Amino acid sequence: MTTTEKAILTSYFGLPDVEDCSSDAVPEGALSADGKQKIRLPEVVSMTKVFFAKNRLQLYSYLRTCLRNGVLQSLVGLPIRTRVFNKETCTFPYVTFWRIDRTSFWADVDVALKIDTVAGEIEWKGVLSVWCSFKEDLVCSVEDLNDCVDRREEGYTMLSPFLIPYFTNRQVDESAEGIWRQYRSDALYIPGLRDPVNLAERMGLHVEYYPVFEHKHAGAILFFADSELQVCENTEDLEEIRTRTVRVPANTIVVNTNAIRSEYSGFNVFHECFHYEFHYLFYRLQDMYNTDVQKIRTVEVVMEQGTKLSDPVFFMEKQADRGAFGLALPATATRAAIAEACDKVAHSRHAGEKYQIAGKELARDLSLPHFRIRARMIQLGHTAAKGALNYVEKKLIQPFAFDTEAWRDEQHTFVIDPDTVTELCRENEDFHALIQSGSYVYADGHVVRNDPRFVRMERDRRLLTVWANRHVDECCLRFVLVYVQKNVGRYVFGRMYYDADYIRQTQFYLDDLINKEHLDELDAKYRYIREFPLSFRDAFDLVRKKKGISLEALAERLNMEYRTLLRWLDDPKKIQNEDFITLLCLIFELPDWISRMLFKRAHIQLDEDNRRHQALDHILRVMSADGIDKANDYLAANHLPTLSI
Repeated sequence: MTTTEKAILTSYFGLPDVEDCSSDAVPEGALSADGKQKIRLPEVVSMTKVFFAKNRLQLYSYLRTCLRNGVLQSLVGLPIRTRVFNKETCTFPYVTFWRIDRTSFWADVDVALKIDTVAGEIEWKGVLSVWCSFKEDLVCSVEDLNDCVDRREEGYTMLSPFLIPYFTNRQVDESAEGIWRQYRSDALYIPGLRDPVNLAERMGLHVEYYPVFEHKHAGAILFFADSELQVCENTEDLEEIRTRTVRVPANTIVVNTNAIRSEYSGFNVFHECFHYEFHYLFYRLQDMYNTDVQKIRTVEVVMEQGTKLSDPVFFMEKQADRGAFGLALPATATRAAIAEACDKVAHSRHAGEKYQIAGKELARDLSLPHFRIRARMIQLGHTAAKGALNYVEKKLIQPFAFDTEAWRDEQHTFVIDPDTVTELCRENEDFHALIQSGSYVYADGHVVRNDPRFVRMERDRRLLTVWANRHVDECCLRFVLVYVQKNVGRYVFGRMYYDADYIRQTQFYLDDLINKEHLDELDAKYRYIREFPLSFRDAFDLVRKKKGISLEALAERLNMEYRTLLRWLDDPKKIQNEDFITLLCLIFELPDWISRMLFKRAHIQLDEDNRRHQALDHILRVMSADGIDKANDYLAANHLPTLSI
């Protein structure tokens, strides 16, 4: 989508099936609900600020003790002449927090000391280890001084400055299983025992049901202390809603029956159970005593281009959503159940149909809705399940299949509803012209090339052909979903764009075959792939010459000497550098299917379990036309090293 194209406000598409639970960054390009480039971020206090406000004198005192009892001299390895530390001779550059359990954590404080020794003045760096707990009020106790500490090697999980765990998606799944092991281990493998209310009670929580007045859209609220809550006495008469105040005991989950029926609230209860176990520290830090995040003060921020923002509430909500899936459908048992259900499918025309049949069986067996099963299959690595259990206008469309590499990113989709097509036509001249030309038509949840090979008629309804159903990425338009802020800490897919950049990039590299060989785009793509050079140097030269970039100009773009670039291109060890190949792909603006081939020619495989490799994969798939600066902004926003060679 070009910058001149207007955003289209549509109904909320809902939450992504897979979120990166390890990132606290606001989603790239997020918009407010009214379509403006502004969002509201929570004003929350960091533990770093609280820690030093409360403990700086205690840290000085402990250092003086270590100076007197010889501990510091032993660490330094030289006799020390210094007799006192102050702000000029002692600084605390950074503090890192590590989770111990639900209520306690380590604060490892980096220390930089200017010390007068018999060998002269030296600078010594070490770490003060401070045990902290929120069991009652915040208690901190300095326990040790060392030259270095490695908590990750000891098995601890790092916490954000707001005391939220830096969990990967896999760690969230493992943590959810850990909750079951602690409170009811047999539920891990017996689905009938996964009762959310029973789990809450075993965790020391009580579940109550009220039509909440203040926040009608909140599914559930978790209270850590005795509180009062405004609830509706009558919900039928919208003209005159009467309210009353109820007392809510500590450690209570209130299900809001104004937002969700009690019989469908299991996922919400699981969500709050995960909050209770893993986000208690955050809430105690904020002195909130309940999880009604609507009460956090907020500030309006403009999402300018290249803006890097973090949202700790969003970070926490992502984890709790994934944790709820982990409790409802524990990863280990669910992987086995998916495999078993797929093995039972005797006949299917493609992967999408196989997952649809298996998904329906799982939904029946587990008494869960289709969208929960579909989402969990995708979360657990079954990307092909994106072609299954898709509903458009509340109707199940035909299952379909695709090259999984073409649809790995959550913000891409090949599924669209008729109303959104109409809105896109109104707002996007290029898209309108494409539809008006008759080149593409709407068919069963897709915008497909208007060709008998891809679209057929059945009872006055357009459907995909058997071939097209297996290859939607080859014959259907790809769209981009954009995040919209629903409320504080909640972002949903609320806008959809026509992926014009992807079409433009692909046609640029195929236009010779299309125009000179008189091939259509599909045949041209197959021919391009078939004839793509097998050696990296030949493949590199092919795309470089097509882009019209000289080696001298390329070296300048890469901040390399011309001769250095030539040496790199002929050195297999230098070529096998993911940053180098990523930079080339961005400079050449390669569509993702060509960048994948270039990576293969360089004999590089990005690791799905490596966070930075995941980010590079996202950049190549979603940001290939955005340039190097945007790619580096994305890496920096996710606390990852920027591209460098």
